[in-house]
Amino acid sequence: MKALIYYGPKDIKLEEREIPAISDKDVLVKVVRAGICGTDLTAYRYGGITTGILAKGQFGHDGQFGHEMVGIVEKVGEAVADVAVGDRVFINPTTCKRSGMLGCGIAGAFSEYVSVEEAAYGYNLFKLPDYASFDDTVIIEPLAVGTHAKNVIDVKPHEKVVIYGADTIGLCSLAACLAVGCVKPVVADVNKERLAMVEKMGGQPFLLGSDEELQPFLEKHFGKVLNEFGQSCVDVDAFIDAAGANSIPNDVINMAKKGARLSIVAIHKTEAPMDAAKILSKELTVKGACGYETIDVLEAFNHAVGKRSAIANIVTHHFPHEQAVEAFLVANDMSTGAIKVVIDFD
Repeated sequence: MKALIYYGPKDIKLEEREIPAISDKDVLVKVVRAGICGTDLTAYRYGGITTGILAKGQFGHDGQFGHEMVGIVEKVGEAVADVAVGDRVFINPTTCKRSGMLGCGIAGAFSEYVSVEEAAYGYNLFKLPDYASFDDTVIIEPLAVGTHAKNVIDVKPHEKVVIYGADTIGLCSLAACLAVGCVKPVVADVNKERLAMVEKMGGQPFLLGSDEELQPFLEKHFGKVLNEFGQSCVDVDAFIDAAGANSIPNDVINMAKKGARLSIVAIHKTEAPMDAAKILSKELTVKGACGYETIDVLEAFNHAVGKRSAIANIVTHHFPHEQAVEAFLVANDMSTGAIKVVIDFD
């Protein structure tokens, strides 16, 4: 089979590898669609060890990587119940290897075939209904991340939400909030093209760095309240940081009303200061959102197959598997307007 192999920063090659062997508890899946994730791009730009992506030869690894994938069951181990050859499936990469999360980044989505170990529906395989296309469901994995960012702070349908960042995870967080009934969540970003996608999906874009400041805009969009000290605060229930800028947590803390919640799903490259006194006085909740749980995967799965939002529109580019190296070049180049780049195997 052909597999994309990671050798190091800016060094990936499409090479021939053996089709994975499976045990009687495993399933072999032929990959049909694979998405390029932000962690894949981090490895491509800077190095993979901090994102769990191993180069060829590191700790004996063969260099296969990638984790966003849907495909068709090719072979089923004798001890696997309910799964059949020909089933169309989404693979949960965090549970598809016996090593769990350690095997996620190197699950092999950019290879023609992937082994799913200890395979079971509802655990690491989710059967796609016949009416759901691979194009619509390849985004389930990042959608699960955005869904978890919403769920860790328990965003409710009637609540007012602000999201920082209009990249894949920010847009997936937006989609998750829209799907449960939030009206016109605000998404703030510096990229006009990505903010156009926010508007297309049903959110309210805000261009950071424009003449208008964010807090006055939010006061007009959602309203404002006075706290017990007479200070003006935005009437926003929940904030999601999907951008990772160092200033965001304190910006939220400064403008937030009493009882507001902040979910941090972005990976911050440096320490972000937080005003503990204001967190205390406003009784704010600040929670990290790392990956996802099975309940988030199920919500994202039903969201995607049910087309509960326009999230499938974030796929801006498709490349055949033979052009996987070129796909990374485009995904890595901000000038291309790429949001989610997908590799097609059919």
